[in-house]
Amino acid sequence: MSSADKEHRIQINKELKEAMTGSCHCLAIRKKARQITRIYDDKLSEYGLTVTQFGIMTTIFVKKEISVQELADFLDLNQSALSRGLNPLVRDGLLLSQSDEEDARKRILTLTENGKQLINNAAIGWKAAQEESEKII
Repeated sequence: MSSADKEHRIQINKELKEAMTGSCHCLAIRKKARQITRIYDDKLSEYGLTVTQFGIMTTIFVKKEISVQELADFLDLNQSALSRGLNPLVRDGLLLSQSDEEDARKRILTLTENGKQLINNAAIGWKAAQEESEKII
């Protein structure tokens, strides 16, 4: 063994040994989440939506109207991720984004009639994803 190899050798603790077995709950859950997200995105793609957009629209449908910040908090999304989902929905006329009458700095979101119809139709794809994802949960 070279002197360089000896310098980089460390005594591996039991925690790292356990982590190296692939038993990390967080990594396993993240992997499953990516697999499940692909299922939902695939089933919702025929409606032109991602699962994040479906969640945004469903939340707005239930709440009738909601501020961008309240929506971000409710969905536990940062503003950047939320904007990526919102912008195409507003652009495509599925959501309406208006200034709050009491605080012009706030944006209030509502579904348009086209948005309501789309989310109703897309629920069929969502249900198919629910059933398929149950097989791997």
